[in-house]
Amino acid sequence: MTALTKAPPDAPRAETAQDAPPDAGAAAEPELPALRRRWPLTSVALVAGIASLPMLMPAGLPPGPGNTGLPDLALIALSAVTLLWAGTRRLPVRWPFLIPTLMTIIAGGVAAVVNDAGTLTLVKDLFVLMWAVCIANLGREPGMLRLALRAFIVIGTLYAVIEILGMILGIEAMSGKQLDGERAMFTFGDANYASNWFICIFFITRAARYPRKTWHRWTVCAVLLTAEGLTGSNGGLLALCVALLLGYLFGLVRRGRAHHAIAVASLAFFVAGAGVAVVTTVDIQPYLDQASQMSPVLRDSIGRTTGESTESRSSVNAATIQMLEEQTHPWGIGPNQTRPQMLARQYGYVREAHNDYIAAVLERGFLGGIALVTLLFVLIMRCVRIARRGALTAEYAALVPRPEMFGALLAVFLVSALFYQTLHYRHGWAFFGLVAALDLFGRRTAAGRRPPGTPDDPAAEGAR
Repeated sequence: MTALTKAPPDAPRAETAQDAPPDAGAAAEPELPALRRRWPLTSVALVAGIASLPMLMPAGLPPGPGNTGLPDLALIALSAVTLLWAGTRRLPVRWPFLIPTLMTIIAGGVAAVVNDAGTLTLVKDLFVLMWAVCIANLGREPGMLRLALRAFIVIGTLYAVIEILGMILGIEAMSGKQLDGERAMFTFGDANYASNWFICIFFITRAARYPRKTWHRWTVCAVLLTAEGLTGSNGGLLALCVALLLGYLFGLVRRGRAHHAIAVASLAFFVAGAGVAVVTTVDIQPYLDQASQMSPVLRDSIGRTTGESTESRSSVNAATIQMLEEQTHPWGIGPNQTRPQMLARQYGYVREAHNDYIAAVLERGFLGGIALVTLLFVLIMRCVRIARRGALTAEYAALVPRPEMFGALLAVFLVSALFYQTLHYRHGWAFFGLVAALDLFGRRTAAGRRPPGTPDDPAAEGAR
């Protein structure tokens, strides 16, 4: 008979996983589920879709029919893969921003019927929504959301490097430099569009805190800001400054330092007011001319601040407001009909509406204005919900440690919409999808559980 030996009561014994205290690994970053190897196509489609977003006019090639491009082909593939991915897992497809989008389409449809013009734009409204739908639904798996965030950052930084090298080496196919100026457009065909893209990548980098090493991350941010500066977008620079301030204020509030945020906001308001007073009372054009002589990019950006840029936008705004006042019915002139109407009325300066807020009411009537307000309300509420302290589960908080930066990025679109029509940017709706993914699948509920439909939810497990 084998003798059984018993260790003394005070003898140390090996600690197992079951013996470890429940909070032993609480401080460590939670492990994220790996992407399923049986669905590599989903990852490929997601990364390819994100990589295609700037490819509106690659190497200067003109857009396709109806202003279509490579991102639209990539979106078709991504939509098919996303629906197949959700169907094989028996997961419900969530449609964020569907109600405001349908309101926009209805408003545009009424205006199109009344004016017999602008029907094609309604298809585009639903098409850009699919960027948010695809990324939001794929983001129900933390591993896929991590892939999306890193794809945005890595690919966006790579594109910034290509643009910078193109400007340095004088290769216009890489930089997209304007034929009649020195501003870089990259592959967007529009410098302001490119500026908004690089600002988006900058704030996604800040929100995800990726790369993890601080000096790597700040190097990436410096590259992105350099690429944005080469676009020479005055509106983009203004939106960036406002968003940086708001991001800092949001961070103070989130850390429980609201009194500091109020003090900083008051100081910023005072400085901004003083700046406006100086600009309106002092002739600063000679100083701008001196600064613009330092660089061709400065000449085509801040050198136009009180000249061509201001006059052109003032002309467009005055024309659109006049068209709005001359409307005989409340339904609008029709989607995307601002330029044709300016041509018909023989205005001296013919352009698309350079203001999302005016364009919504002018082209789609009061229904379009209500739809726009609804969309902005939904976006703001989603950003507020995910930015609250402790709002995200541990795995999603590890992916986006600073969700308040998404609120700052939303401010970029709200400010830029005063100068450009940014609410139809494809990459903007892709960003809205990131916000929706965090709000729909990453937040803690009141009971401390994840929202239904996520992979870890018992109901979802039963459905699969």
